[in-house]
Amino acid sequence: MLPVLQSSFQRAFVAFNYLMGRRGAELLEPLRDVNRDTQKLVQLLAHPERERRAEVLAAELAPLAAALETRSFR
Repeated sequence: MLPVLQSSFQRAFVAFNYLMGRRGAELLEPLRDVNRDTQKLVQLLAHPERERRAEVLAAELAPLAAALETRSFR
């Protein structure tokens, strides 16, 4: 997988898992060769302030929602 696609996939995977209730190391299961951007996302999703975690999650999920919406109109 291309590095940019791999990074996008990993971040989307982590964001979706977070949305489904996973936390911490569970977010990275079963990913291999986790890149720095994804590791940083996991750290940000562990921020002590709920509002900050929500902002980070929303920033990751917005492009996913937009992409899904675009696909549904085809």
